[in-house]
Amino acid sequence: MPTKTMLVISDPPHGIVKEEIAASTIGLPANEARLKIGFGAPEILAAADPENAAEVTITLKAAGLRVEMRDSVGLRRIPWPTLVSAFDFADDVLRLSVQDGEVVEIPYSEPLLAVHCEPPVDFTPPADWAGLPPPGTAISGPGAADVLEWIPHLDLYYERDGEPWRFSIEGDTMVAVVDECRSRFTDLTLDARLDGVRPRRRFVPGEAGFDADQRKRYAFGTLLLRHALESVSPELRDLTQFELGSRLAYLLARRR
Repeated sequence: MPTKTMLVISDPPHGIVKEEIAASTIGLPANEARLKIGFGAPEILAAADPENAAEVTITLKAAGLRVEMRDSVGLRRIPWPTLVSAFDFADDVLRLSVQDGEVVEIPYSEPLLAVHCEPPVDFTPPADWAGLPPPGTAISGPGAADVLEWIPHLDLYYERDGEPWRFSIEGDTMVAVVDECRSRFTDLTLDARLDGVRPRRRFVPGEAGFDADQRKRYAFGTLLLRHALESVSPELRDLTQFELGSRLAYLLARRR
């Protein structure tokens, strides 16, 4: 029977950190550990068996970091985004148009987690980005995550029939949509820690410009992170930075 893998996830902002202890625990030089501690969005700091992951979690918390331990299975069970084709804030519900003409309605009384993903204003997608699908197109699955890799969007998570559902709204800026959600939903949890994050390219084996040095630990774009995600599920090994960050935000919010 395979060993269960637990993830130690950073849950910033942190307190006053004992940097030497933190650096030693996550296996980084002090200057690189300082950068990791200062990163404002959730990320994976360690992936290990339950006993070792628990030890890392306890040590990092004692060093002043906000961290949580989660079963990696939870990362796999999170649904892929469904990029809606249209949305409308009606009187009592948020109305979302999805694939095959289906309309999903989320009552404003429902508990809702909204994860705001938006690059900095000076960010430009790479020249090889395929761009958005035609207007009015609804996409779901890994393809939707790929479309959303470089652009502002809002991930909406809620429970439907006991299962997590996830829908994504994209646009030039999500500020107005976020404000509208705040004003209408009575039980809204907003995670805006991916607002202002400059998304990085995914690890591509053999491509110039990628540093396979595992001393960077589980930073996005490293071989070590790719291996850790692949051990959870092969379909997760190439997650985009916003997709990974959104999933981690959901994992952290579920047990608070």
